[in-house]
Amino acid sequence: MKSGAKTSALAALMAVAFAGHAFAGVELDAATQKRLGVAIAPLAAARYAGTINGFARVLDPVPLATLDSDLLAAQAAARASAAEAARTKALAAADATISLKTAQAAQAVAGADAAKLALLRRRVGLEWGSAFVADGPRARLLTDLAAGRAALVRIDAPAGATTARSVQLELSGGERPAVTLLGSARTADTRLQSGGLIGVVRGSAAGRLAAGLTAPAVLSGPVGTTGILAPRSAVMRAQGKVFIYVRQDPTHFERRVLSGVVPQADGLFAAGGAKPGEPVVVSGAAAIFAAENAPKGGD
Repeated sequence: MKSGAKTSALAALMAVAFAGHAFAGVELDAATQKRLGVAIAPLAAARYAGTINGFARVLDPVPLATLDSDLLAAQAAARASAAEAARTKALAAADATISLKTAQAAQAVAGADAAKLALLRRRVGLEWGSAFVADGPRARLLTDLAAGRAALVRIDAPAGATTARSVQLELSGGERPAVTLLGSARTADTRLQSGGLIGVVRGSAAGRLAAGLTAPAVLSGPVGTTGILAPRSAVMRAQGKVFIYVRQDPTHFERRVLSGVVPQADGLFAAGGAKPGEPVVVSGAAAIFAAENAPKGGD
């Protein structure tokens, strides 16, 4: 295809992109589909009951310990200022030995300290996850981390690790310590653009896991999961999502985000997001993605 023809085809394709909400879809007439080489094939049914390979990175616990220390200090300040506010309020109401202005100032300080404490608690959840919010378990974990009895790790896999049910590390000497999973990581891996898991390794292996160390990991998923096998040519990745385009009728295509994805030798297994037999775009998916994200009229 000549350069001018390609440009005209893309221009026509972008002109018919829907202006609706995200993932609304794209409309392409038969002629445009032919010019862009759009090809369709039915999705094959598949079953997954194995493991996938990923990697684990040992996390530095100092930021968590620092945040915990700030939280403890904020708790002490909030208790002290709340007690002072209550005392000045009672004195002001009893015999006016404390001015109303002084009592109100004490209440303002107590309110500010309470707000700071609430912010720090939210930061723990936002930065580390719900498993770290409770004070008691977090304090015990930090004690074990400081003593070398535990190590925090982040687990990632090329297609995402969030469906894993169990994880084992593969260390030198054949040692395979288990990882106790604590929940999903709050940030995506910058290279893979996929979600990961946070876990803790305990026992003798933990003392040898220095911050920053990486090691292979074996992730076990749900046993006997059924789904579809998407050809590699159909799979697209953007904004941390894995998706395909499914044809709704001869001229309409819908973006489908896949879930529970696992790389396979001949494609990508997905537990959810599409059904076997649905017609999927196996050629031209990149052009359809360009059309869906093209600037709309008035932008």
